[in-house]
Amino acid sequence: MAIQKLVLDTLEDDDYELIAIHCSLASYRLAFLLNKRLNLKLFRTKEDINFEYDDLVAKFPLYQFYDHFQYNSYSLVGNKFKSDVVSKKTTSEGLFSISDDTSVTKYLIPELKKVDFFLKIETEAANFSSKSLLTHLLSVSQIVTAYTLEHEVLKSKNNLIFE
Repeated sequence: MAIQKLVLDTLEDDDYELIAIHCSLASYRLAFLLNKRLNLKLFRTKEDINFEYDDLVAKFPLYQFYDHFQYNSYSLVGNKFKSDVVSKKTTSEGLFSISDDTSVTKYLIPELKKVDFFLKIETEAANFSSKSLLTHLLSVSQIVTAYTLEHEVLKSKNNLIFE
Protein backbone atom coordinates (compact mmCIF):
# COMPACT_ATOMS: atom_id res chain seq x y z
CA MET A 1 0.00 0.00 0.00
CA ALA A 2 1.44 3.35 -1.05
CA ILE A 3 1.75 6.22 1.42
CA GLN A 4 0.40 9.54 0.23
CA LYS A 5 1.79 12.80 1.54
CA LEU A 6 0.10 16.18 1.18
CA VAL A 7 2.41 19.14 0.71
CA LEU A 8 1.11 22.59 1.54
CA ASP A 9 3.81 24.61 -0.21
CA THR A 10 1.29 26.26 -2.48
CA LEU A 11 -0.21 28.29 0.36
CA GLU A 12 1.27 31.75 0.61
CA ASP A 13 1.09 34.20 3.44
CA ASP A 14 -1.02 37.28 2.96
CA ASP A 15 0.95 40.08 1.41
CA TYR A 16 0.55 43.22 3.46
CA GLU A 17 2.51 46.11 4.88
CA LEU A 18 2.56 46.63 8.63
CA ILE A 19 3.34 49.99 10.21
CA ALA A 20 3.88 50.46 13.94
CA ILE A 21 2.69 53.78 15.38
CA HIS A 22 3.76 55.28 18.70
CA CYS A 23 1.14 57.79 19.78
CA SER A 24 -0.62 58.69 23.03
CA LEU A 25 -3.92 59.68 21.41
CA ALA A 26 -7.18 57.81 21.73
CA SER A 27 -7.95 55.50 18.82
CA TYR A 28 -10.84 57.59 17.46
CA ARG A 29 -8.67 60.72 17.49
CA LEU A 30 -5.83 59.00 15.63
CA ALA A 31 -8.29 57.65 13.05
CA PHE A 32 -9.63 61.18 12.54
CA LEU A 33 -6.12 62.57 12.01
CA LEU A 34 -5.22 59.78 9.58
CA ASN A 35 -8.42 60.42 7.63
CA LYS A 36 -7.55 64.09 7.44
CA ARG A 37 -3.87 63.76 6.51
CA LEU A 38 -3.88 60.61 4.36
CA ASN A 39 -7.27 61.18 2.69
CA LEU A 40 -8.61 57.93 4.10
CA LYS A 41 -12.09 57.15 5.34
CA LEU A 42 -11.35 54.91 8.30
CA PHE A 43 -14.48 53.93 10.22
CA ARG A 44 -14.90 51.95 13.41
CA THR A 45 -16.17 48.45 12.79
CA LYS A 46 -19.21 47.18 14.65
CA GLU A 47 -17.16 44.42 16.24
CA ASP A 48 -13.87 45.00 18.02
CA ILE A 49 -11.14 42.38 18.08
CA ASN A 50 -11.81 40.29 21.18
CA PHE A 51 -9.39 37.98 22.96
CA GLU A 52 -10.49 35.97 25.96
CA TYR A 53 -8.04 35.55 28.81
CA ASP A 54 -8.49 33.77 32.13
CA ASP A 55 -10.05 36.66 33.98
CA LEU A 56 -11.18 39.15 31.32
CA VAL A 57 -12.02 39.81 27.69
CA ALA A 58 -9.67 42.25 25.95
CA LYS A 59 -11.29 44.39 23.27
CA PHE A 60 -9.00 46.09 20.77
CA PRO A 61 -10.59 48.86 18.65
CA LEU A 62 -10.54 48.29 14.89
CA TYR A 63 -10.94 50.92 12.17
CA GLN A 64 -11.06 49.89 8.50
CA PHE A 65 -11.25 51.45 5.05
CA TYR A 66 -11.26 49.81 1.62
CA ASP A 67 -10.05 51.97 -1.27
CA HIS A 68 -11.96 50.72 -4.33
CA PHE A 69 -9.92 52.77 -6.78
CA GLN A 70 -6.45 51.61 -5.73
CA TYR A 71 -7.52 48.21 -4.34
CA ASN A 72 -5.99 48.88 -0.93
CA SER A 73 -7.43 47.88 2.41
CA TYR A 74 -6.39 49.83 5.52
CA SER A 75 -6.86 48.57 9.07
CA LEU A 76 -5.95 50.59 12.16
CA VAL A 77 -5.93 48.57 15.36
CA GLY A 78 -4.90 49.38 18.91
CA ASN A 79 -2.20 47.27 20.55
CA LYS A 80 -3.01 47.96 24.22
CA PHE A 81 -6.03 47.14 26.34
CA LYS A 82 -6.12 48.36 29.93
CA SER A 83 -8.65 47.21 32.45
CA ASP A 84 -9.09 47.66 36.17
CA VAL A 85 -9.55 44.37 37.98
CA VAL A 86 -11.58 44.78 41.14
CA SER A 87 -10.57 42.51 43.97
CA LYS A 88 -13.32 40.84 45.97
CA LYS A 89 -11.54 41.15 49.28
CA THR A 90 -11.38 44.46 51.05
CA THR A 91 -9.73 45.25 54.32
CA SER A 92 -11.13 47.76 56.75
CA GLU A 93 -8.84 49.81 58.92
CA GLY A 94 -10.60 52.41 61.01
CA LEU A 95 -12.71 54.78 58.94
CA PHE A 96 -11.33 53.71 55.55
CA SER A 97 -11.62 50.47 53.62
CA ILE A 98 -8.78 49.39 51.38
CA SER A 99 -9.37 47.26 48.29
CA ASP A 100 -6.73 45.61 46.17
CA ASP A 101 -7.69 47.08 42.79
CA THR A 102 -5.09 46.49 40.11
CA SER A 103 -4.74 47.55 36.52
CA VAL A 104 -4.13 44.85 33.91
CA THR A 105 -2.69 45.56 30.46
CA LYS A 106 -3.06 43.09 27.59
CA TYR A 107 -1.39 43.42 24.18
CA LEU A 108 -2.49 42.38 20.70
CA ILE A 109 1.16 41.72 19.78
CA PRO A 110 2.87 40.96 23.11
CA GLU A 111 6.40 41.08 21.74
CA LEU A 112 5.92 44.76 20.78
CA LYS A 113 4.62 46.22 24.03
CA LYS A 114 5.79 49.77 23.35
CA VAL A 115 3.77 50.09 20.12
CA ASP A 116 0.41 51.81 20.56
CA PHE A 117 -1.24 51.16 17.17
CA PHE A 118 -0.73 49.09 14.03
CA LEU A 119 -1.69 50.18 10.54
CA LYS A 120 -2.10 47.17 8.26
CA ILE A 121 -2.25 47.84 4.52
CA GLU A 122 -3.34 44.99 2.29
CA THR A 123 -2.73 45.76 -1.36
CA GLU A 124 -3.00 44.04 -4.69
CA ALA A 125 -0.83 46.60 -6.46
CA ALA A 126 2.78 45.59 -6.98
CA ASN A 127 3.96 49.20 -7.03
CA PHE A 128 2.65 50.19 -3.58
CA SER A 129 5.26 51.97 -1.49
CA SER A 130 4.87 52.57 2.21
CA LYS A 131 7.61 55.23 2.25
CA SER A 132 5.31 58.04 1.13
CA LEU A 133 2.69 56.83 3.59
CA LEU A 134 5.28 56.94 6.39
CA THR A 135 6.26 60.47 5.40
CA HIS A 136 2.64 61.60 5.74
CA LEU A 137 2.27 59.74 9.04
CA LEU A 138 5.36 61.39 10.49
CA SER A 139 4.03 64.81 9.48
CA VAL A 140 1.25 64.41 12.08
CA SER A 141 2.59 66.22 15.13
CA GLN A 142 0.78 63.95 17.63
CA ILE A 143 2.54 60.82 16.31
CA VAL A 144 5.85 60.32 18.08
CA THR A 145 7.23 57.86 15.54
CA ALA A 146 6.11 55.36 12.94
CA TYR A 147 8.03 52.66 11.11
CA THR A 148 7.45 49.55 9.01
CA LEU A 149 7.65 46.10 10.54
CA GLU A 150 8.54 42.74 9.06
CA HIS A 151 5.39 40.81 9.94
CA GLU A 152 6.93 37.46 8.97
CA VAL A 153 9.16 37.43 12.06
CA LEU A 154 6.39 38.20 14.57
CA LYS A 155 5.49 35.32 16.86
CA SER A 156 1.85 36.38 17.18
CA LYS A 157 1.22 37.46 13.60
CA ASN A 158 -1.99 35.42 13.58
CA ASN A 159 -3.52 38.09 15.83
CA LEU A 160 -3.43 40.40 12.80
CA ILE A 161 -6.00 38.36 10.88
CA PHE A 162 -9.20 40.39 11.16
CA GLU A 163 -11.75 38.32 9.22
